[in-house]
Amino acid sequence: MAENKLKNLLVNSKIEKKSKPHKKSAHLNGFNMSAFYIFNNIHFIFYLAFLGVIYIANSHYAVQTIKDIKSMQAELRAVSWESNSKKSDLMFQSMESIIAGKVHHLGLLELQTNPKKLINKNVKK
Repeated sequence: MAENKLKNLLVNSKIEKKSKPHKKSAHLNGFNMSAFYIFNNIHFIFYLAFLGVIYIANSHYAVQTIKDIKSMQAELRAVSWESNSKKSDLMFQSMESIIAGKVHHLGLLELQTNPKKLINKNVKK
């Protein structure tokens, strides 16, 4: 048959309440128990403190790295704009009509016919 778990819990809790042991003093020969536990676990506390310092240093390093990356991205963007500007200026300056105007005072004129290809027959293939 099924057990009444709720009733068993209530009965057990009443028994536990009645049989509570007497609360002991927090002092051990004049020393506080918490201080005693701290001194016994001092190596672990130092280990946790060391991990905390490492964690803080790592977060500062990450923030500094992010700042450096953002500044480099801004500098790269500026250099990219300058490069594109120089490239478009070079494309404009290398147009045939612009070059013809610059060398006209030297007596050079534009070709009216297609250029001829020179073939060297002495070169072995």
